[in-house]
Amino acid sequence: MMEDLIVSLLGIGIFALLGLKSSLALLALHRVQKNQGSPCYRVLRSPYAFVGKVPVVYFAVFFYAGVLGQLLQMFWNGTLVMEWIALGTVLAIVCSAYYAYILFFKLRLRCWGCIRIYFSNLMIGLFLISYYWNPLSH
Repeated sequence: MMEDLIVSLLGIGIFALLGLKSSLALLALHRVQKNQGSPCYRVLRSPYAFVGKVPVVYFAVFFYAGVLGQLLQMFWNGTLVMEWIALGTVLAIVCSAYYAYILFFKLRLRCWGCIRIYFSNLMIGLFLISYYWNPLSH
């Protein structure tokens, strides 16, 4: 049973790293003016890619860094606040669904960086479900 919790936490960490890598790559593409014809660049320059004047990719970097910080805190201090990770993940999945709709149906583009982020959020959510499904997690 304890192995199930470790696998769930490890899965959350692995997909948080994948999401952080993907969001940092999109952030770098946003900051650098290279490859302006790519779908990812066009997504990053669309009006949907901003909340006010802040690019959405900054929120993704903040979310994944927070998840990884919570997991590292668990290893160092032995305390884990899964509620923050769960709340952030629910918000991230809702935002992913909205932005996937925008990406595929409004912009009609295929940005693989965005798709990796959506996949990471979904997998973190699934590993969270497996974490809470385990009776030892309560």
